[in-house]
Amino acid sequence: MSENETNFTSVIIYSNRTISEIKDCIAKYYGHIKYELPFINAVAVEIPQENRKNIAHNKMISRIYDDVAVSKTPIYKLKQDISQGNSASTFYSSRGKGVGIAIIDTGVAPHYDLIKPINRIIAFKDFIGKKEIPYDDDGHGTHVAGIALGNGYSSRKYIGTSPCANLIAVKALDDMGNGTASDILAGLQWVINNRKRYNIKVINLSLGITVDENCEDDPLVKGAEAAVKHGITVIAAAGNNGPEKCTINSPGISPYVITVGATGFPPAVAKFSSKGPTHAGYIKPDLVAPGVDITSLSNKNPKGYAVQSGTSMATPIVSGVAACLYSSMPYLKPHEVKKILMKKCLPLKKESRNSQGHGLLNYEIFLNNS
Repeated sequence: MSENETNFTSVIIYSNRTISEIKDCIAKYYGHIKYELPFINAVAVEIPQENRKNIAHNKMISRIYDDVAVSKTPIYKLKQDISQGNSASTFYSSRGKGVGIAIIDTGVAPHYDLIKPINRIIAFKDFIGKKEIPYDDDGHGTHVAGIALGNGYSSRKYIGTSPCANLIAVKALDDMGNGTASDILAGLQWVINNRKRYNIKVINLSLGITVDENCEDDPLVKGAEAAVKHGITVIAAAGNNGPEKCTINSPGISPYVITVGATGFPPAVAKFSSKGPTHAGYIKPDLVAPGVDITSLSNKNPKGYAVQSGTSMATPIVSGVAACLYSSMPYLKPHEVKKILMKKCLPLKKESRNSQGHGLLNYEIFLNNS
């Protein structure tokens, strides 16, 4: 069978030794390494399907996972509008100043609220189109970025929770909001490698995959937890699979990340917001934040805005607040940030722990002190 006729499969291979030591093994079975992922001691590989079992039996190989499809947490289409946004009538002082927030998503458009009066898109890495100039051909990443980092330059109204923070945009999802686990892991690896250069303290993951079993050791979870071990707070969307229980997305199922559900207005958990517990029994989400009818940046007009709903929109609200904490207390550890945020939450009446976690993010406390 020729190479063109061979059926290749994409996998993530964990090594029992080092990455270098398994390269010869992978080459032996005609595998092509897509990404090296030393932060989890793994490689993303395309390999002939017929050789998968053979390579799995090698003593140097710890485990093999499918390189599964990953998507943005989809925008939720509402049947009825619920007025809720992140508007503000006054400007800020220095919320999030000097802190880098990495948003791994569909990219970012150079909206005026991010690049004026100074350009706060200080880094852009593109794993999809390999371009160097920031862009977003879907819009999801730009909207998410504005919720955390928008400064209201164009509107004097819609301001993010950390309007003085710096944005590190990583494009790992395509123009439809889709990608693979290996793309996300490559993004996480890049962020970890560059965390000191850009003072990256927060990673926003408004994305995920659905899980139907105990998958707390899957690659996305391993990647998110490795980032936390490197001193970065990882904040992930719970998912839009509610109102059923046990519907939290990965990597939000990890106990080490801050998992965010969505509320409407007046404050109540949105029906679409995914709920816990995880299949391992962890209470999730950790907290909830506004995620219905959120006004933020449009990728189609550098001065324009758009309204979207979903846990994708709730997540960057928390990411921005975490950046504010790091700005005022730069020596905090990720577990301390998580503890502070959850401690200040406002429990919602008539909502279960596995719907709201510790309750509604009380972000005004943090913003007023920034």
